[in-house]
Amino acid sequence: MRQTTHTSTSTSTTNQKIIQLIQGLHQLHTTPMKAAHYQKLATYLPYPSLEEIEQRFGSWTKLLEQAGIVKPIDLSNRDRLTLNRSKSSPSRKRWTVEESIAFYVETCGSRVTIRSYSELRTAHPQMMSANTIIRHYGTWKQALAHFQLSSNGFYSDEDCLNALRQAYEKIGPAITSQDYVRFARKQQLPSLTLLIERFTSWREALRILEESR
Repeated sequence: MRQTTHTSTSTSTTNQKIIQLIQGLHQLHTTPMKAAHYQKLATYLPYPSLEEIEQRFGSWTKLLEQAGIVKPIDLSNRDRLTLNRSKSSPSRKRWTVEESIAFYVETCGSRVTIRSYSELRTAHPQMMSANTIIRHYGTWKQALAHFQLSSNGFYSDEDCLNALRQAYEKIGPAITSQDYVRFARKQQLPSLTLLIERFTSWREALRILEESR
């Protein structure tokens, strides 16, 4: 029962934020915005997708009604059809969060960063955007925790040590923690934070690396 109440409250809050967004957008418009226009905006900006809006409110015009942009009595059936018409793209139907995450894990593994997820989505636009996933769960970290995943993945101590070894061999004995950060980002290796969590400090990680050489 508590879970249901929490979900209901969360849904209500999200719906209110969408209503406020639409009200803000219409301060720049003298006539009601069409669904196709909003759909184009949502492609380039971190807005809820048109599909999500239709799922939450029933239709684009119903959202406009709740936002006070239009009144039901003022809309003819033709007006509704015109406002609700979106750009059709049946081959690019948006996947659910679960489908998107599952596809990522199958394709790239259990380490899920916003950057790597977004790069995969560029080739597969039917995946739900990272911004939409964050809106669903509050933060990226909470979203991954829901699916028992991590942006650090499931690296062993040996994985972390091997990553440090790669950086050391590439950069040399004068390697600094910032050198490692830049190298790890480019090579998609365990983060500096994870290395420190595993070996207590950057200096200790280098000491352990020296002993293993």
